[in-house]
Amino acid sequence: MANQIKLSTTLRLDFETGLNEKGEIIFKRKSFSNIKSDALADQLSATSKAIASVQNYPMGEVTRVDTNAIIG
Repeated sequence: MANQIKLSTTLRLDFETGLNEKGEIIFKRKSFSNIKSDALADQLSATSKAIASVQNYPMGEVTRVDTNAIIG
């Protein structure tokens, strides 16, 4: 039976920076690594909102990226 070991967690924030020539939203992404792997969704949401409050652009999407190693 295979097992997985969590290696890292990254918090990704996408900010809406404007529109392209087709009228589609342009995003700029900021990633924050070394996030505690046991962080709860509410904690990550509060952190994202705090970070967004000091940015020049409105926040679009928040994504949690967990990287795991598969063993076996």
